[in-house]
Amino acid sequence: MSSIASLLSVFVLLGGLMATAWFLRRYRDRLNRHFTQGPMTMRGMLHLGDGARVYLIDVEGVSLVCGVGRNGIGAIQAIGKTKPEEFHL
Repeated sequence: MSSIASLLSVFVLLGGLMATAWFLRRYRDRLNRHFTQGPMTMRGMLHLGDGARVYLIDVEGVSLVCGVGRNGIGAIQAIGKTKPEEFHL
C-alpha cells in the first residue's frame, strides 16, 4: 500500500512540474513585461538567418539598433530620442 501512495505522490509532483513548465512557457512574455519594467526595453527583433538577428532596443528614450551574430553583439545605429510609435521593425 505504501508503494502505491509513493508512486501516486511522484506522479502528482511530476504533473505539477509539467503544468508549471507549460504555464511559464505559455505566459512567459506577459510575465517578463510585468516584472521587467526598467529603463531598457526591447521593441522588436528580426531574424536574418544563419543565427544572426537585429534588435531594436530603447534605453531611456534613445533607440539602438543592435546586431547579434555568432561573432558577438554590436551596435549598428543609435537613433535619438523618439516617440514610442515612430519607429517599427
